[in-house]
Amino acid sequence: MPLLWGKSKEVILGGLECGLYITFGYICQSLALQTTTSGKCAFICSLTVVFVPLVSALVYGKPIKPANVAAALVALSGVGILEGIVDINQLLGIQPAVAETGTAAVNALSSSSVETAAAGPISAMANAIGVSKGDILALGQPIGFGYSFTRIEYYQQKFKDVPGHTMANAAAQCVTVGILSLLWMLYDYHWSFPNMGYMIEPHRIATVLWTGIVSTVFAIWLQGTALQTATATDAAITFSSEPVWASFFGFLILNEQMNTNLYVGGAIVMVACLIGALSDIPKEEEESTEEAQP
Repeated sequence: MPLLWGKSKEVILGGLECGLYITFGYICQSLALQTTTSGKCAFICSLTVVFVPLVSALVYGKPIKPANVAAALVALSGVGILEGIVDINQLLGIQPAVAETGTAAVNALSSSSVETAAAGPISAMANAIGVSKGDILALGQPIGFGYSFTRIEYYQQKFKDVPGHTMANAAAQCVTVGILSLLWMLYDYHWSFPNMGYMIEPHRIATVLWTGIVSTVFAIWLQGTALQTATATDAAITFSSEPVWASFFGFLILNEQMNTNLYVGGAIVMVACLIGALSDIPKEEEESTEEAQP
């Protein structure tokens, strides 16, 4: 909130709007993970690479570049392998595939008010098409996160001449996410704060600071900075590499095992990011040439 002091009202309102879409993605993600696996949830989230170009074309009239279509398809296949939807060992006949443990168990200890309100129609839809309720809810991720990319790109271009607009926009997004998350928690606890005494431990405080400042504020600010020159489609393609970095740091810090799917899927996703990046090189060269001309 202090970062919004003295900033343009229009910039702040734009950031608050983008925060609504991000919050929608977070809520759908949280509810989905109660009844589906993290692998499926991550794969469905990667549909952002398909959703963003479509929205950019339909809403803003931007052309869909063949290279971006190719990058999106490559990224989807890579995430599918990375998350175990396709088993490389089974395809190559290296060893028998290990059966998936199934969907995540439903959290019977607590039921969110938001989930309870939507349980009827969503459950009916899931049963009708033969998937879990979490799979349906997870579709809100590419919609929420993907649309936020397009709107952030729009506001970065609109306010590019306003000093400090990137930080103000990012701060406003975080304020929206924080306030709406707080209201959701208070509603579930009948408008009273739960006992948070267990959080007063050094390692928990460090975790909150890292996820709140580095993984959220800094990441959102960096995203806004990148979208001053990159497109929302580029951001979506790069966003699809998130499972790769999660697997890498899990191996590096937590000693988690790397299997064939992680190596192959991760390599494919990174190739998709490279395809998306290379597709912008001719455009950047043309802009440089135009600027150099008298």
